Amino acid sequence: MSPNCLSAVDDVLSVIRDLGQQNTTLELTKSFSGIEVHEEVSILEVNLDDATFRVNNTETCAALEGDVYLNSRLFPKPVMAQIKSLNLNRGMLVLSGFAYIDIDWKKRRHERVQPKHPIYVTLHWKGKATRPCMRNISVDGMGVMAYKLLESEMRIQPGSNVQLDFILPADHIFTALKGAIIHINPMGSFLSVIGIQLFPKVKEARLLEQYVTLRKQEILEELNQVYWKLSRPRGVESLYF
Repeated sequence: MSPNCLSAVDDVLSVIRDLGQQNTTLELTKSFSGIEVHEEVSILEVNLDDATFRVNNTETCAALEGDVYLNSRLFPKPVMAQIKSLNLNRGMLVLSGFAYIDIDWKKRRHERVQPKHPIYVTLHWKGKATRPCMRNISVDGMGVMAYKLLESEMRIQPGSNVQLDFILPADHIFTALKGAIIHINPMGSFLSVIGIQLFPKVKEARLLEQYVTLRKQEILEELNQVYWKLSRPRGVESLYF
């Protein structure tokens, strides 16, 4: 997604300052390997261009890097911010670069995960086919990355009906799974990110749900490992490297 960001640092910080005076928390959301990590954060301090928060569950801090999203009923739109600094041991983070994103924030109906290893999908449309790489998948949706889509003569547009062939771990084979193109977002000259709504049959939906559940467990374990790695005391080697 490449939302249209509306710069409104002063306005966002004003709302955050008011919430802090009311001892009201904010919901922070971050994607980690496809799954959404949600955390309630307390407001500690608001400055001219940044704000400091406390994270109640420090294990979720391991997922916090880059952009994060803030939600509150007092924001006219969802807010995106960048992590300026993070103290894992104290569970504190500083956010800056606040901006409203010009979209309606909607919670996902189904959990989404990123594959652990590359999975390629054969996408069929009107007798033509291309082989994009799967970015994420849920029971009712899939994101793929396509290379040189136009050169493959795939003139698909949002609303186009497609069929998908792919294999998920544990050798679950999907053949001619029906879908519809939701969006196509170019990334540079050669890559396109494609969002696809899936219409699985009952058996297909069950297999998709099984995969997503197992993969989510793996991702949560990966998150736990990252947390323990980051929280370990730094050794003597850190003085030299």
